[in-house]
Amino acid sequence: MSQQFDVFLAHNSVDKPQVRVIAKKLRERGLKPWLDEEQIPPGMSFQDEIQKAIPLIKSAAIIIGTKGLGTWQVMELRSLITKFVNQKIPVIPVLLPGVNNIPSDLLFLQELNWVKFEQIDDATAFYRLQWGITQVKPELHPKTVQLTAEEWFNSAYNKGESGDYQGAIADYNQAINIKPDYALAYYNRGNAKYNLGDYQGAIADYNQAINIKPDYADAYNNRGNAKYNLGDYQGAIADYNQAINIKPDYALAYYNRGIAKKNLGDYQGAIADYNQAIKIKPDYADAYYNRGIAKYNLGDKQGAIADYNQAAQLYAQQNKMVDYQDALNQVKNLEKGL
Repeated sequence: MSQQFDVFLAHNSVDKPQVRVIAKKLRERGLKPWLDEEQIPPGMSFQDEIQKAIPLIKSAAIIIGTKGLGTWQVMELRSLITKFVNQKIPVIPVLLPGVNNIPSDLLFLQELNWVKFEQIDDATAFYRLQWGITQVKPELHPKTVQLTAEEWFNSAYNKGESGDYQGAIADYNQAINIKPDYALAYYNRGNAKYNLGDYQGAIADYNQAINIKPDYADAYNNRGNAKYNLGDYQGAIADYNQAINIKPDYALAYYNRGIAKKNLGDYQGAIADYNQAIKIKPDYADAYYNRGIAKYNLGDKQGAIADYNQAAQLYAQQNKMVDYQDALNQVKNLEKGL
């Protein structure tokens, strides 16, 4: 026996009909389960064949029915626990319909996150079981998988982190459908729309987040960014003001407000905001760089050079070498004109 199996189905023989269904459904999902009746030829020792199989499995499901563990299942569990400890394979307690908790005497299993079947064709349970076996979240199917708002949110967040903003939006939609007052889901969906260039859609979501949570400083700040990208600099400044009123040490909001003021030609106001951002966050390289731009526009070339030099030093420390070179180039260009 040289095949690798995705999961060993350890079960009580009285639960065989339900375990057959689980094995069939797992195969439909592209997985390869080890089930004794499918792998042990007639005339061979169950004990010998199971001992041969355990080293070949990638994970194990300890299936618990209303009659508890079977005699052979207890023996299998001991071997699987050893494999879990030595090789760190996933061991997944699986509660069949009618079982609400892991029996109190199975202390090891009580430490593990389990899968509970409400009925044997429970799509959510199969989703969670596949996740446990592969350690990779399967694609979600809203019509068949009933996840919580938080589970949809986590899926959306992971997709957003990987750059799949459309997928993230779809999952945030599901979270919001389940939990309409989910301010963070509106905020994050707004961020995903913002990253896709849908600034109006982002503003609509930030509006919803703020309606639910009026002191949502991050939502005000990001709504300001969306307005800025639409050319509404005054509207952006109004939102940055709100973010700062709520969170007076919000360095990013000061910095963003400085950029908006710079675009309105208010270089003195921009410098004041960059000063405040730097006071809160002394290693704020971008704030130094943009303060240099504002000083240059006011004719203060020496002040601009000093800020570009400081920005270059900080960029180097932060290993932002492209920005570092850009700041140095600004210094060289200004020094030529002196």
